[in-house]
Formats: sequence, structure tokens, C-alpha cells
Amino acid sequence: MKREDLLDFNFDWRDEDVFKQALKESGLSEKEKIRLRDERMRRLELEELKAENSGYDDYDYDDDDEEEVTEEDDEETSEEDEETAEKEDKKKKDKKAKNDDGLIVAIKGDYPLRKMFIALAMCVFAAVLPYISYLHSQPLTELTNKYFSSDTGYINDWFLFQKEFCVVIAALVLLGLFMVEECFVEKRWKDIPLRKKNLRLPMILTGVYALLLIVSGILSEHKELVMMGVVKQYEGLLGVLGYLIIFLAAMNYFCDTKSLERFSTAMILTTLAASIFAVMEYCGHPLQQTDIMAHLMAPADKYELAKKLHSTSDNVHITFFNSNYFGSFCGLMFPMAAAFGLGSRNIVKKILGCVAAAGIAVGAVLSNSTAGLYAVAAGCGLLFIIYIVYWCRNKISRVQSLIAFVCVAAVGAGGFTFVMKNNDDMAARFYKVVNNGSANKEAPEEYRERIKGTHYVLKEIRQGEHSLELDDYSGNTLTVTANVNDSGKPTGVYFSDTDGNKLETYVDDDDCTCFRDERYTNANFKFSNTDKLYIDLGYEKKMVFQYEDEKFKPYVHSLYTQDTINTYKGPEYFKKDLSALSGRYFIWGTTMSFLDECILIGKGSGNYVTYFPQYDYVSLLEVYDTPAMVVNKPHNWYLGVAVDSGVISLIVLLVLLGAFLVKGFGAVVLHPVKDRFLHLRLGLYVAVIAYMIVGIINDSYVCVSPVFWFIFGVGWYAVSGNKVVETD
Repeated sequence: MKREDLLDFNFDWRDEDVFKQALKESGLSEKEKIRLRDERMRRLELEELKAENSGYDDYDYDDDDEEEVTEEDDEETSEEDEETAEKEDKKKKDKKAKNDDGLIVAIKGDYPLRKMFIALAMCVFAAVLPYISYLHSQPLTELTNKYFSSDTGYINDWFLFQKEFCVVIAALVLLGLFMVEECFVEKRWKDIPLRKKNLRLPMILTGVYALLLIVSGILSEHKELVMMGVVKQYEGLLGVLGYLIIFLAAMNYFCDTKSLERFSTAMILTTLAASIFAVMEYCGHPLQQTDIMAHLMAPADKYELAKKLHSTSDNVHITFFNSNYFGSFCGLMFPMAAAFGLGSRNIVKKILGCVAAAGIAVGAVLSNSTAGLYAVAAGCGLLFIIYIVYWCRNKISRVQSLIAFVCVAAVGAGGFTFVMKNNDDMAARFYKVVNNGSANKEAPEEYRERIKGTHYVLKEIRQGEHSLELDDYSGNTLTVTANVNDSGKPTGVYFSDTDGNKLETYVDDDDCTCFRDERYTNANFKFSNTDKLYIDLGYEKKMVFQYEDEKFKPYVHSLYTQDTINTYKGPEYFKKDLSALSGRYFIWGTTMSFLDECILIGKGSGNYVTYFPQYDYVSLLEVYDTPAMVVNKPHNWYLGVAVDSGVISLIVLLVLLGAFLVKGFGAVVLHPVKDRFLHLRLGLYVAVIAYMIVGIINDSYVCVSPVFWFIFGVGWYAVSGNKVVETD
């Protein structure tokens, strides 16, 4: 490049890389380079001022009157240059300190319309996704038939598979659009958000997490479950990768004012819709049973099947498959709806936001999800604390805010009191969900003492050669032994007590063997001519064993035998009360027992059910009152990540979440910027915290997780300190 062109800025000097390369090849002295750098910074600053002042500027870019710097003038002007540079730096610092709207920079007419269109499409997708439902019949394979039984050989799914399918398609479309933009379209707009220095950390962590997911899937033992996940869950490798793409796309496309306004509107509307559908279901008119929804959920020949679809539980779940997942959605959306409503300048949007927040809080109670209600309470508490900080620091209007807080508190307290006094069912639901259904929960010892009159309370069961030994909590042992002929075939069974003495038995009307000894009156046995042993200890269902290979083996789903009986091997802390938190202590403790196999890589998406030690009869009888229970999820987001993709990937995820919390704490609490998006950043920050709380109790699920990762991506950009483009 010619010296004259360089000094006259006759090149693409706005591009940082082009400018650096031009300086490198210029042959100018260091003083001249400093002068050029300062001049470039001055011009960029003036262009920002031009944009902020409605596109008008009196600066002459021809620079006809600018003197050319020569080698002879270099030494004479060096001191003057240094003083000028110091003054310019001081001006920039002063301007930054005085600018209350530091995150908003106007670049009118320069922001691509296509980016706003993609952001709008993402808003619509996230708002509609939770309600997408359509019949999917999944045939059971030899593997899945071990864990899920069906008379037809198919499991019908209405709420999960199609959501995951839509997530995968949406992720592929977003990835394709971004690649096209990068490779063929982006000529002039160089300010791509994902290239920002302060977004490199989430980019790198997301990439590492995705890589560990893929490697775990490739090395998985049961690859048939990896891609789309296991039945009744449908959160496979493709689905989770889809979440991550949505997360990155949200950071990339939600960096202008119009898109952020549309985002807040979409979140309020989908929250309001969920609130309405929840109340409809509570009142006996579920969304999925309406005529229109029945037509949308199934092909014409399955319409009648869709009309008969109903929940076996009184808990509200609308189209979220499980009431706990609807509770997770309530916890996620409440702080956003509340903050967006309170912060909106549009009176209609303000009212809708506040109503949506109140409605989704009611939805958490109707779902009977303790985690959801606690997340709502945590979100409400955090919002209140941070708004108090804002009020004290004059970040919000003190008089208006005080009036608003008093009104909201009065309406909320009055409405809550009215409902609790006049609706017994709602009051019962509230107390039940607050106490996790265990307000009067007995200690394990009290429970065993209470049921021992009708149950043989099983403490331990052991397999021996030709025998089974059953211990109860009263110190008794009941041993059943097979009588085997010379060919090794059992001809019957006999029973012994704790001391090894043969027990006296009789046969009841159901051909079951019972005992006259009062220690064993609550136990009865039946040995069939197919070598199956049915054991009834007074619980909801019987245990079934098949005699083969000289021992009694658990006979599962009337399909196959399991070689050994599983027993709890997790931490002793959880063993104190395995039934705590609706049996989560049992599931968490057992899951931890095999985490040492998942340090570097995990078992692969969808494989949790195949590695969990199923049919731990002692624990299942204590926790669920039945031996016929399959655990197909860990009921903890973080444990699920560790099993699926490894403990290292869990650490990566926690670093990603932790970095957001630290970054957000600075942008939302310590140094909040008083601009039009003050409330939006607050709502996003608290929503992510609420979902992290819910993740301790509930799993990641395709009904809610895509919405969370979308919100998480928008939140990362919002608190990152990057400039927001004015497109209104």
C-alpha cells in the first residue's frame, strides 16, 4: 500500500485486522504509527457520536487540510503527540464514566434485517415448543424390552419425541444459516457477536462439552439409545447438541434492541399461555383433551385414541408429560415474566407480564412440584432483594417502585389468603407441595414398625446354592430351599427359620404356602411347575424368581432372568432414609455408586437406564412398596450429565454456569447499567439461577431444556458487556 493512501486513510481502516496488516507493511516510523492509531480511534469515536446523534456529523473525512507527517517533523512533534494522546485517553475515560447507557450504541441502518428475522423465528419457536405434541409409536427392541413392558410391543409417546425432533431440525437450520452467513454473506458486517473476546469462554466450554458428549456416544455400549435417547425420555445426543446450538445462536442473534423486545414479549406470552392451560386442566378441561388439540395430536385414524388421552394423576402437567417438568418450567419462567412485566414501559405488556407471573406461580402449586414451587419462591426472593438494591442506589424510580411493591404485595397476599380460605383443594395442594408430600412423613424406623403387622418387612435378601435367605428388621431369617432330584431339577421347596429348623406350613385357597409360626405369618410362597417362585411379603406386588443354574434368579417382566439380586451400594448418608425426597435419596445414592466409571467419558446419552442397578428389591420395597419399578432417570440434572458424558463434562458445565453467575453478578448487582434493558438482564439472571435450583431435584428434559438454553444464551450476551445495537 502506498504511503499516501495509508496516511490519507484510503483503505478499509475500520477493520482491525486490515489496519494492523497495513501498519505492519507500511515501513512507517513508530511515531507515525502511533499517530495513525490515535487518528483511527478518533474517527471511530466520531462515527459512534454520529450514530448517537441521529446520523448527522460535521466531520470532514477527506482530511484535505491534514498535514503529512514527515521524518523531519517527527522529533519536534513527539512531545506534543504524547500530550495529545493523554488528553484523548482522558476524554474517552470521562465519556465512559459519564455514559449511563453504556451498553446501548446506535448503528442505525447498518444492522442486517435477516438477523432480526432469525431472532424472531427463534422467539416463536421457543414460545411454541412446550406445546408441540403428536403421536409417536416407538417399537420396543430386545434391549428396551428389558426395562419397559408393553402388550403391543410399542410404546406410544405424545409429548416428548416430536419436541426433540423439532429441536434437532431447528438446530440444523440455525447451524446452516450461520454457516451461510459466515461463508457467503458477511462481507461488511464484521461485528459478529460470537467473535467477541468476552464470549470466547462460553464458546470454548460449549465446544468441550459437545466434544465429550460425542465421544461418550461413540464409545457407548448401547448405541441404539444414543442418538434420540431412550423411550419415555427422548433426550439423546442429537437433542442435547441441539440445545447447545440454540444457546450459541441466542448469543449471536439477540444483540439488538428490537430482537430483545420481541424476546421479552414471546416469553411473557408463552408463560401466560401455560398459566391459562394449567388452570383449564385443574378445572377439568385439559388442553390435550380439547377437540382441536386432539386433531392436532394424532392422524385421523387415531383421533379417538387422542380424545381418550387422560392423566392418571391429579397433578397438572398440560403438555409437559410430567408434572415435575411443568414445575421446572414454572420456576424458570416466573422471574422473567415478573421482571419483564415490571420493567416494561408499555402498560399492556406490563399488565400481561405481572398476570403471567402470578399465573405461573399458581401453576407451580397445581403441578404439585416441590422443586418448581421452591424455584418460584427463590426467584421471587432474589428479585425482591435485587430490586431493593436498585431502589437504594436509585436505579429505579423510588416513588413508583414503592407504590408498585406495595400494590403487588397487597394483591398477592390478599389473593393467596382468599384462595387458601375458600378453596380446600388448593390449600391441600399448597401444603402438600411445600412439604414435598411429607408434612407428616414418618421416620424409616416408625414406618417399619407401623407396617410390620401386615408385612414381612424385608431388610436383606441373599442368594445361596439352591436357596434364598430373607431377613426382616425384627432379626428373623426365612430360608426357602429347593428340593433337587438326581438330574438337578427342582421337585419342590421347603422352608427353615432363623435357627435352621424346618417350618410347619399349610396351603391356603390360592395354593400358596403359608406359615403357622407368628414370625412369618405375613409371608407366603408359591412354587409353580415352571420352576418359578412367587414371594408375597404383604407389599403391593410379589417378587418372582426363576430357578435355574442351581439358584433362584430374579425373573423380570416375565421375560428374562437376572443373574444376581442388586443391593444398594451408595453412600451411607443416603441409606439413612432412602425414601427421602420421594425416593431421590435412593436414586442419587445408587447413581453415585457407579460414577467412578464415568470420570473421563460417560455411558452415552440415553444409556442411564441400562447402567442403573435395577431390581434392588430391598430398596424398592422400602421406597416404592413394590419390586416392579424401573429407574430410568437420575432425578438430578447434574448427575444425569455426569453419567451421560462424564464427570469432566459436568465440571465443564458447572464452570459455564458459574462463569455466567459471576459475570451476571457484576452486570446485574454490582454495576448495573440504568438503561431500558435493566429489568431484562435481571429477569434472565434470576431465571437461570432458578433453573439451576430446579436441576438439583429434576432432570433435564426436552419439554423445558431447549427453552432454558435459549434463555441462557440471551442472558450470556445481555450480561457480557457487549454493545446492543439500536434497531427500534
